[in-house]
Amino acid sequence: MQQRQTTTKSDIKEAFIQLLATKSLEDITISQLTKKAGVNRSTFYLHYLDKQDFLEQLKEETITTVRMILRKETFYPKEALEAILSYFQENSAFFAEIAKNPSFRFADNIRYFILGMIESTPRSRPVIVAAYQMPERYAITMYVSGLTGLIVDWIINGTQENPQQLTKIILDSPGMEWFKEK
Repeated sequence: MQQRQTTTKSDIKEAFIQLLATKSLEDITISQLTKKAGVNRSTFYLHYLDKQDFLEQLKEETITTVRMILRKETFYPKEALEAILSYFQENSAFFAEIAKNPSFRFADNIRYFILGMIESTPRSRPVIVAAYQMPERYAITMYVSGLTGLIVDWIINGTQENPQQLTKIILDSPGMEWFKEK
């Protein structure tokens, strides 16, 4: 039963990605989604309350996976970054579509994630300020916006570099010295 449930949810997610490539989020109906996924509407409603619940569960699934990666790689920041980028690349069709769709606020979620890392690592602020040679508020904004833009661009443009290559690009960028140290 668990395998069938996982397959059904996976089919619905894949259908959603395909529909999102041609329609706005608001224009996607449950009927279109279930037809594309090859499941009955009643099957959809066994798993989700409505479209909003489906979207929330997708978001939660993503956040949970990223947190698990971070927990596993806590003492190895480079490996954690590579693992997260690998997760994005393995699910690139999904992430490319949600990154392009403003309703998902994907870039904002990346931005908040990076800001959270900075907040939890006090030694990061002086390193970032020194790298950008400007007041802290603006240095942090430049840093976070640059990393966010780089990751979103990489995803939208087909994850052309592998996660190891992008990790190196990120770690070699200004202000990343704090991230390398652990």
